Amino acid sequence: MTIGPTFMRRSLVLVLFLVMFLSAEARQQANYAIIKRGDSIEEVVRKAATVVPSPRQLAWQELEFVAFVHFGMNTFMDREWGQGNEDPAMFNPTDFDARQWVKVLKDAGMKLLVLTTKHHDGFCLWPSEFTDHGLKASPWKHGAGDVVGEVAQACREAGLKFGVYLSPWDRHEKSYGDSPVYNEHFRNQLRELLTKYGDVAEVWFDGACGEGPNGKRQEYDWQSYYKLIRELQPQAVIAIMGPDVRWVGTEAGYGRETEWSVVPGVARNLDTIAASSQQNPVDRSFVPIDFMSKDLGSRDKVKSATSLVWYPAETDVSIRPGWFYHESRDELVKTPEKLVDIYYNSVGRNSVLLLNIPPDKRGRINDSDIKALKGLRKTLDLTFGTNLMIAARVTASNERRGHSGASIVDRDSRSYWTTEESIESATLEVRLARTLTFNRAMLQEEISIGQRVESFRLEAWTGKTWRGIATGTTIGYKRLLRFPNVTASKVRIVIERSRTSPTLSSFALFKAPPTVMIEPRGGSFETKTKVRLSTDTKGATVRYTLDGSDPTLKSPKYSRPIELTHSSLLKATAVIGGDLCAEIEVTRFIRCLSVKSVGFEKTFSPQYAGRGNATIVDGVRASLDLNDKGWLGFLGDDLIATVDLGKARTINKITAGFLQQQGSRIFLPSTVTFYVSDDSANWRLAGELKSPLQQSERVFARDFTCSTGKMKIRYVRVAAKSIGVCPSWHSGSGEKAWLFSDEITVE
Repeated sequence: MTIGPTFMRRSLVLVLFLVMFLSAEARQQANYAIIKRGDSIEEVVRKAATVVPSPRQLAWQELEFVAFVHFGMNTFMDREWGQGNEDPAMFNPTDFDARQWVKVLKDAGMKLLVLTTKHHDGFCLWPSEFTDHGLKASPWKHGAGDVVGEVAQACREAGLKFGVYLSPWDRHEKSYGDSPVYNEHFRNQLRELLTKYGDVAEVWFDGACGEGPNGKRQEYDWQSYYKLIRELQPQAVIAIMGPDVRWVGTEAGYGRETEWSVVPGVARNLDTIAASSQQNPVDRSFVPIDFMSKDLGSRDKVKSATSLVWYPAETDVSIRPGWFYHESRDELVKTPEKLVDIYYNSVGRNSVLLLNIPPDKRGRINDSDIKALKGLRKTLDLTFGTNLMIAARVTASNERRGHSGASIVDRDSRSYWTTEESIESATLEVRLARTLTFNRAMLQEEISIGQRVESFRLEAWTGKTWRGIATGTTIGYKRLLRFPNVTASKVRIVIERSRTSPTLSSFALFKAPPTVMIEPRGGSFETKTKVRLSTDTKGATVRYTLDGSDPTLKSPKYSRPIELTHSSLLKATAVIGGDLCAEIEVTRFIRCLSVKSVGFEKTFSPQYAGRGNATIVDGVRASLDLNDKGWLGFLGDDLIATVDLGKARTINKITAGFLQQQGSRIFLPSTVTFYVSDDSANWRLAGELKSPLQQSERVFARDFTCSTGKMKIRYVRVAAKSIGVCPSWHSGSGEKAWLFSDEITVE
């Protein structure tokens, strides 16, 4: 992608900060604040509570769920980053259909499409007047095609907002590295995109800055880019390397548990800034800030700030490994269950979810991606289709005149509850229309007047006492909570701490579709094990499979504990009213010998430490997601693991699993050697497997298995040799390579 894991670990997201001295009244409506020398922590916190989103930022936040579409030369070259010397004739989609893209995305609930109009290879998806490296030189539509134009038109027809990504790094353009000349070239291309295709809602930049064809690096004139965007598309937010929207700090799709939209900045040269544009004072003070830490806006962070700014998070993730389409990854598309989890942890954590959906070489969104998106939409619709707050009555412990507690359950999006001035904690008791069962909650602050709530809890009335069911820190634009089924006639929201008078614009309860519980949750067993399935919804039944296929209405119906005698991939889903629920629970069981302990000669990286030493022998197989806690990562080091079976056991084979994801510098081991021992002092070779290094975009897990024949031993050692550093053909050439190991099993 545009921002790969390697690049992002090196880069600092840039944020622009402010500032001008305005009247107190004007500051109440500004998306920034000045912290004066001598301001108390109380005054700093009060200022933080009054920083608000600009109109364009608020409109963007309300989109909630938007699409990234990576399509271009890389699609046809089967790579992630192009070199800039690709033959334009390679770009030739056979069945391009922008309306199909838009329909798929709109059906999934997305409200904006951000298109990669030019990636790092410099190939333009519109007929730019300023380069021949683009569609003009392509055989597609005889050089008269315009992907940007067709996508923008399809968006307008369907009522979807349109956005553009334009890579500042251009590996083809000869002027790249001649900074003044290239900056003018870049502005010219940006001007084309902003003037020829109607309204643009988001302009997306990354900070990629490598060498151009002349070996030089470029100094980007960010300020001139922003000025041009403000002039030509004043309603567009500038994202990631811009003043309106920041990167959340991970490409996994997961936002922070505590996500503040108000973050500290560094104000410099206030006189110069004060003399800048009255409309966009934030644009003129761009300074490097690291926004990857877990805490960005707490009291501890803002207390020493010199300025504060409204800078909300965008959470980007791809529906499949990599950002461009690769046929080899059609089986690796994220499941609906994974996408639902991402949704709760992005949209449900005060962020906008930017989900990448890459079209294939035909120029259409692939069926694998469509299936996953339909599953996501089905689950969200079934969950949030019925608000259980209908006819609920609210009593607040304190409320400001004109902002009663009833505002949180009415249907007026502009109404909100808040307390009288100086009241920073309060309780809202909600009496439901009748006793109901629910397992999801949604809370929203009125962020148009600031983000304020620092901690809260949700409780249900048992008939005798209040019982806690969920807790949280920040709320922001939206907070989604998941918890086990609760049946109650009353609930209450306790705002424990707020930066000033707290606000809530909306509160709702929902019941998610039935889910299946699997006990135990996978793992290993020696001879046999029993598995129990249950569902959280009365009247629902369970269908399951053991061969890895998705359950259907014809799959076995669960009626009694399932006895497993061999390794199995169990999938189960609930059925209610004759319909399969979208969420499928998946658990793997592995038949192998039990392990007393495991030790390592070289320590795995704390960045990829799984669940500790036992991760590699707990019988729980990791997914193909490198952030799955089932992986142990070794940076530049070999894996040398010694397994103690506790006593001498008869074994037949040893298996060790590894991950390949070369785009993230994760390579298979070059050699895996297996040893056995009776005393852990004297070792004998059991077998060795070699794996020649091959360049590949494919993401997969591979098991290396050594058949030992029947032998009685106590100790097993697996030595997997890392390739050490990335090869010359890799974008990270010379940098340390990762070795990711999963499960070691002895059978």
